Amino acid sequence: MKGNRVIIRNILLGASVGVIMSLIHKPTRKACALKIAAYTDKVRRFREQPDQLTNCIQQKIRSVSDDLSFLNQQIKELREATPEVIKRIEETRDHFSKRNRKRLE
Repeated sequence: MKGNRVIIRNILLGASVGVIMSLIHKPTRKACALKIAAYTDKVRRFREQPDQLTNCIQQKIRSVSDDLSFLNQQIKELREATPEVIKRIEETRDHFSKRNRKRLE
């Protein structure tokens, strides 16, 4: 049990040192400040207008759902087309292997 605490403490210490080292770099510090300000603004807006959060989540869900539908359709088409593609590849291979055999004779 004590070993786990030491590991967790060392992980947190390493992460803290990493954050401090990263924030020494001025452009990184500015980028972090801008992101934090943007997230703070979003949280404030969602607190003031919870419906906006609901709409945002619904839009994301619709987007993911559309993407999954598209992927499912593509997979279905690939499953249907794969036997035909394999057949064509084999025909092409046979054709060229016959031509090569004739050249060697």
